[in-house]
Amino acid sequence: MVKKIQLDNGMVLVCQRLEGYKSVTIGVWVKTGSSNEAKHENGMSHFIEHMVFKGTESRSAKDIAMEIDGIGGEINAYTAKECTCYYTKTMGANLEVGLDILSDITIHPSFLSDNIETEKTVILDEISMYEDSAEELVDDIINGITFKNHPLSLPILGTKETIMSFTREKVIEFYENHYRPDNMIISVAGDFDFEALESLANKYFGDYKRVAHSESESTHKPEFNWGCNSKKKDFEQIQVAIEFPGIPFDHELSYDMTLLSNLFGGTNSSRLFQSIREDRGLAYSIYSEPNFYDEIGTLSVSFGVAKENLKETIKILSREINRLITEGFSEKEIDHAKSHLRGSFVLGLEGSDQHMDLIGRIELFAHKEKSVADMLKKIETVSLEGVQTLIRHCFTSGDFSLAIVGDITNEEVEKLYGVMKNSINQQGVKQ
Repeated sequence: MVKKIQLDNGMVLVCQRLEGYKSVTIGVWVKTGSSNEAKHENGMSHFIEHMVFKGTESRSAKDIAMEIDGIGGEINAYTAKECTCYYTKTMGANLEVGLDILSDITIHPSFLSDNIETEKTVILDEISMYEDSAEELVDDIINGITFKNHPLSLPILGTKETIMSFTREKVIEFYENHYRPDNMIISVAGDFDFEALESLANKYFGDYKRVAHSESESTHKPEFNWGCNSKKKDFEQIQVAIEFPGIPFDHELSYDMTLLSNLFGGTNSSRLFQSIREDRGLAYSIYSEPNFYDEIGTLSVSFGVAKENLKETIKILSREINRLITEGFSEKEIDHAKSHLRGSFVLGLEGSDQHMDLIGRIELFAHKEKSVADMLKKIETVSLEGVQTLIRHCFTSGDFSLAIVGDITNEEVEKLYGVMKNSINQQGVKQ
């Protein structure tokens, strides 16, 4: 059972005791990511994620590492488009250590100027590493097309130019505007005592008070944009990303969307994998996945192929999309996919860290389904009609974005885009 507690300062704590577990995972979530950044501060959320580990008012970076290592625990963090999460995983007996360290790094970071300059070099190297990764690079390009001038189009890491422009004053200003109790939650799952957890959470977080001292720049509602773009790189393969219109995370058909993606290209038995990988051997990996955001969503397809197989792969992909439009799925396929979704969902909750992540996201993004039981029930409501509605929404307009990275010219990409768009549009018009 998930329990929700409000701390003395109004911050929300959600927690779930897991019987038989020896570990406890604590997450501190901030509802801030690259989608909350202005263009000139792009990468700031991720930069701050790095900086809090560089030291606090009472701990050095080495102190933080030594304390966690000394109890055999883990500490880490990640930044996404719409949130940042800091977490520890320890033995249940070390609950207080985790809360102490997480509160210290998120509430009392020192942001020393020397550390800021040092970390700039680290993140510049990280950006360079991503630029050498076809999968990461094509992902940034496709987001740039799909979301255009909206902050969702911005790369999570930022750019080399924005990173170099960060000063201590700018870092502190962004931090103080976003790291505040009304924009943060704590999620805990695993081995703990409820009364002890509430007391310790109030001890380390309950006195924390901060309000935004300046108004954030308002952003317009994101819209789906279509088109194509490419980046010529000397890679052995051509990396492709395609996005179709989707739905936001709390849409009534969000589970239907996950099931549609699984049937289309999300599993080894999916149509894309079977047709392109197994039947023809055109690509080692091809998959689809839904991307859910607060106000918008996409259905994406990604694959890497040898250049000589690119046109054929696009042709087969277009054919499978048209098959979806004309034939859809059968009730038998829907039932099979629901069984897979139930199983993969439950198996994905084998550790305290996965439970922490789930209940944290539910609370942070105000999901309608508040428990695993709710979600399993929701899977049962997925219907053939709902999936068919989404097929029409995703594909029949013929609108999509295409990004390609590799040894290819813009002219070649534009031609491929036109051929694929014409093929899908013709089928969509027939509907």
